[in-house]
Amino acid sequence: MLTRWNDFGFGDLGHHFSALNDLRREMDRLFVDFERGWGVDAPRPGIGAGALAPAAWPRVSMNDTGPELRLRAEVPGLSEKDLDVTVEQSSLTLRGARQTDVPEGYSVHRQERAAMSFARSFTLPCRVDAEKVTANLKNGILELVLPKVAEEQPRQIQVRAS
Repeated sequence: MLTRWNDFGFGDLGHHFSALNDLRREMDRLFVDFERGWGVDAPRPGIGAGALAPAAWPRVSMNDTGPELRLRAEVPGLSEKDLDVTVEQSSLTLRGARQTDVPEGYSVHRQERAAMSFARSFTLPCRVDAEKVTANLKNGILELVLPKVAEEQPRQIQVRAS
């Protein structure tokens, strides 16, 4: 008579490893989603309960060009009237809101873009001249140019041979 080898009672070991592999794949997916900036399905300030909201929105990048700082923020669907930019001492604050307006006589059949508001503050790496800051919104990208004060700008030092 032939009997399946199973001295230690691990006959369904493959099933357990399969379940662990499924768990690993799900955890990998959650980390990828987190790195993309999407939070969990939970209420957030200014956003309805159950709405998925970016953990850090809008996405920004800030570069130092020498004489100025340049900040680019992704704000699709917002107009210049929906945005508020404030510079105070060494802090920059971006605020905005998106409303969902349904045209008169229409009803909502499906709505995946909810009304929302946001506020993000950044500590600037140097002092900027608040009077000369410019902001331009084009194709959903807000670009800020923050000129540094004269004392903060890099200076070119002439090298002389002796």
